[in-house]
Amino acid sequence: MNPILLGYAWCAAASLFSALATYLIKVSTHHGPDWNLLRLFWLGSACGSYVLGFVAYSLALQKLQISIAYPVMTAITMVLVAAIGALALGEQITPAKATGMLLLAAGALLLAR
Repeated sequence: MNPILLGYAWCAAASLFSALATYLIKVSTHHGPDWNLLRLFWLGSACGSYVLGFVAYSLALQKLQISIAYPVMTAITMVLVAAIGALALGEQITPAKATGMLLLAAGALLLAR
């Protein structure tokens, strides 16, 4: 596989794990503000997801310039978090949010060129 494409694939994986961790943290809040075992389970799962994202991002940085990898990963993560919020948590994607997501995607594409 082309090393640059592999770098983008690792960025996408890092984004997916980061977005998943954010979702798991949100899920943990549904189990009360106290540090009970169920909440700790969800928070521990989020930590594991962040670790996987860290590994994927470190692999991406082996293939891509930092000035490309970080903005691309961040843009993908932000769009994924908005999509997960809408699909799993019933959050609305307003026209303003949709426009922001498109602008993030366009910015990431421009940086990648």
